[in-house]
Amino acid sequence: MIDARSLARRDHLIGAALCVAYVALLLATAPDLAMSRDESFYVHAAKSYAGWVQELLSDPASALSQQSIDRAWRYNWEHPAWMKLSFAWSWLAHEALGIFPRDSLAFRFPGMLSAGLLLWLIYAWGASVMPRRGALFAALAFASMPRVFYHSHLDCFDVPIALFTTLCAYVYWRALSDARWVPVLGLTFGMALATKHNSWILPGIFLIHFAWLRAAQRRAHSPERASFRWLLSMLTLGPLVFVASWPWLWHDTFERIAAYVGFHLRHVHYTYQYLGVSYFEPPLPVSVPFVMTLFTVSACVIALAFVGAFEWRRAFRPPWRVEPGEPVGRLTPVLWLGCMLAPLLAVALPSSPIFGGTKHWLPAYPFLALFAGYGLVALLEHAELSWWLGRRWPSWAFAALCLAPGVVQTSHSHPFGLSHYMPIVGGVPGAADLGMNRQFWGFTTGSLVPWLKAQLPEGGAVWLCDTTAGAWAMLRADGEIPANIVAARSMAEADFALVHHERHFAEVDYQAWVAYRSSQPVEVLRYDGVPIISVYENPARSR
Repeated sequence: MIDARSLARRDHLIGAALCVAYVALLLATAPDLAMSRDESFYVHAAKSYAGWVQELLSDPASALSQQSIDRAWRYNWEHPAWMKLSFAWSWLAHEALGIFPRDSLAFRFPGMLSAGLLLWLIYAWGASVMPRRGALFAALAFASMPRVFYHSHLDCFDVPIALFTTLCAYVYWRALSDARWVPVLGLTFGMALATKHNSWILPGIFLIHFAWLRAAQRRAHSPERASFRWLLSMLTLGPLVFVASWPWLWHDTFERIAAYVGFHLRHVHYTYQYLGVSYFEPPLPVSVPFVMTLFTVSACVIALAFVGAFEWRRAFRPPWRVEPGEPVGRLTPVLWLGCMLAPLLAVALPSSPIFGGTKHWLPAYPFLALFAGYGLVALLEHAELSWWLGRRWPSWAFAALCLAPGVVQTSHSHPFGLSHYMPIVGGVPGAADLGMNRQFWGFTTGSLVPWLKAQLPEGGAVWLCDTTAGAWAMLRADGEIPANIVAARSMAEADFALVHHERHFAEVDYQAWVAYRSSQPVEVLRYDGVPIISVYENPARSR
């Protein structure tokens, strides 16, 4: 392992190319995805914030009053503002310049850009400590995780917080040997705080790594001793950036921060189905994040990550096992392991609120991919010495073979990314048999739009399960749903009722059977043969 090497110009060119190519792919495939429930909330918030920004530019005194701030920023106060403000700026630019072919893309673009930048960062950090081919594999392995690909399209916070978590870890790593990065760490941590509450665990991760590093340095009698200044930067600049980025906190600051923290400590949302059991409240089984990772990430990537960790096993020795005079470096593998395990363990804790699945430990996956990249390098170096005798093409073929399952599964999963499961569990049918979540967020409604338009050429009404009015309105704004097909307020007023297949919606199926006097759907949206949405027809509708 290389403790660190300077990146060359071509490294940044490769990272930039990865970024641009991924964002382009996301933009091209985004129209296939209807908005999820949470996205619609953030669109509403972004429009409200955009109005405030316009007021700030035209009448600063009025905009900075508590009345104006409360009016504009009260909506969705439970989440920090940075990404929603980014969505707002993107929307304002689109409104002024007509940048995007669809309104939804204006809101989604900052999230897509975050995904592209994260690939650049994964590659750059990887290339700093391992051969380029390992870094490239790591970036591509992350990009081709089906659920990463799905979440990368959205105007949500999950990919952006993965970006800022990885960026914070990288800046902390740089700050250990270069004091110029210390203030950057504080600013970066502030941006992470301003993105999502996942960032709260970062100081703890870094403290554990730092204590390990200092103990190893003392044991090795290393002349270089890492300084605590990074922690001071995080604890001072971080909160300042957090508050400064969120106008909601500019008045009644401490009360509102306390409300924000309290909300997330008690937040119970999204009924979660796992191995045939529906969980309505904590605790979830400890195994959830680990089993779900196994079920939704390519087995090749997971296996290579284990190989990479094994190859770096000397770095994981307890500090008291370090020999005097032994080079210690920055113990990069220890940092990566902490950053990978902490998000998984945070969800595994019995006290953790119930959330919506893999998106809540998404920040672990860049580090899983980095370990996989190093594992690939280790295998290739051994093969080139023992079998391939220095020839490079078999190495590239092997790397492509290891990457292929993720790419194939991701391509196949689109646009059902949250419904997808890997072959190790029997794919989507196997997961359904095991009683796993088939979806959540109501995002699959968009896949029924062509059928609805064919059935209602003259217009009509549709009753929607688990699909917000905002998500339906965005389908209309994007030109997917004609204005004469409306969302009904009740099943009785609808021509069709759409019921999503989640166990806790079973009663909704029953309500449709009673309302329409039939248990037989007229259409079933399936993914790999597994029912995702059932459509029931109102017998009283005019044809």
